[in-house]
Amino acid sequence: MKKGWPSHIKQLFWGDDLVDLSFNRHRGYIIQTILEKGDIDDVKWLFQQVPPDDIKKNLKLYRLSPKSAVFWKMVL
Repeated sequence: MKKGWPSHIKQLFWGDDLVDLSFNRHRGYIIQTILEKGDIDDVKWLFQQVPPDDIKKNLKLYRLSPKSAVFWKMVL
């Protein structure tokens, strides 16, 4: 991950300690949270961190609501 958490991303993880949250260690949790709760700016940031094809390959691993899972399957 590039340096720091953007403020628009921080608000998605309001219940987490961002000092301990590591993109490398918590990659799946971060991706699924952004896909489930994020807006367009959050998703753009995510796609700068992880190629969309990597997310698509692992889409079934993320615990998304049925509605979000169908949406991302269509988009990706």
